[in-house]
Amino acid sequence: MTGLYIHIPFCRHKCRYCDFPSYGGVESYIPAYTEALCREISTSPREGLAVDTIYFGGGTPSLLTIPQIASVLQAVTQHFVVDSHAEITLEGNPDSLDGDYLKQLRRLGINRLSMGIQSFQPQLLHSLGRIHSRRQAVEAVEYAVRAGFDNLSADLMYGLPGQTLQMVSDDLEQLFQLPLCHTSVYSLILEQGTCLHHDVTTGAVSLPPDEQVDAMASLVHQAFDAHGFDHYEISSYARPGRRSRHNVKYWTYVPYLGFGVSAHSFDGSVRTAHIANIPQYIRDAGRQSVLAESVIIDTKRAQEDYCFLALRMRDGILYDDFARRFGVSVESEFGKVVERLMAQGLLEQTERGCRLTSLGLAYGNYVFSQFIR
Repeated sequence: MTGLYIHIPFCRHKCRYCDFPSYGGVESYIPAYTEALCREISTSPREGLAVDTIYFGGGTPSLLTIPQIASVLQAVTQHFVVDSHAEITLEGNPDSLDGDYLKQLRRLGINRLSMGIQSFQPQLLHSLGRIHSRRQAVEAVEYAVRAGFDNLSADLMYGLPGQTLQMVSDDLEQLFQLPLCHTSVYSLILEQGTCLHHDVTTGAVSLPPDEQVDAMASLVHQAFDAHGFDHYEISSYARPGRRSRHNVKYWTYVPYLGFGVSAHSFDGSVRTAHIANIPQYIRDAGRQSVLAESVIIDTKRAQEDYCFLALRMRDGILYDDFARRFGVSVESEFGKVVERLMAQGLLEQTERGCRLTSLGLAYGNYVFSQFIR
């Protein structure tokens, strides 16, 4: 089945490291944007499509009021066939998740929360531009449990300016005290145009040395393994049966449909992206095209995309699935690449194909690039 992604591009405050399509201080657009979302969903040419995951991403979707989220969900259920066991995720920041709001979310049918915690260290939260506190992060999880949520995810980061190995250890210790069943843990990537990129490049702040970041990554992997989490994707850890069903679609070459500003879609052969301008989207959504680009994926690129996306997953490239999709073998298309990467210790054989080794996890981007012909 297909997954739906619904982009909410609003934040109370833009984080210093973030280059996602999100905007702070423009919450006045939210009512009109919500109406535009509903129009776009209700006029989608994919009416009647079977859907088993819905993901409200951002930005900060928890800035929407309960009636606004209800209106979007109503547009979805009226236009698409939503599976009775669908995974419905909403991203939120701890400062915008109180007990009453969470109870009402649960009544709407939201059954999974993804919380942007990033760190429990006050000084790191401040330097990242995060506006929640350690206490708010812990309380948001506690409120969610009392509201009836049992599928909770959180984001953490490492490799941050001023961060020590002990800070990472402290964050993990606090995290494992919470009833979370999924965590995404990201190493900081300095994105051009962000405030943090400016600070680092001008010398205002400095990043931890590479060997320290490597030690942080090892600590993260070891800690999640010791606590019974499955390291199922490069940056994702889950309790058994609690993988993000929606995000897995991106990595296993399954179609998904996006709505809202800057949303992306993939139907199996074409990738599309929406415009990034909020006022223009509000004016045009559901009335005329809001596409910014559309790219036809030919067979050569599809094979490449399949391989490097699959390698994000710990399951890796499944040779039988590749052959079923493309009518040729992995060996015939990428045999020399796989052989070389195995000799370098970056890939290893599995019963069904190949996957990244522990070393390969640290050099994932290099491995992925080798599949681009």
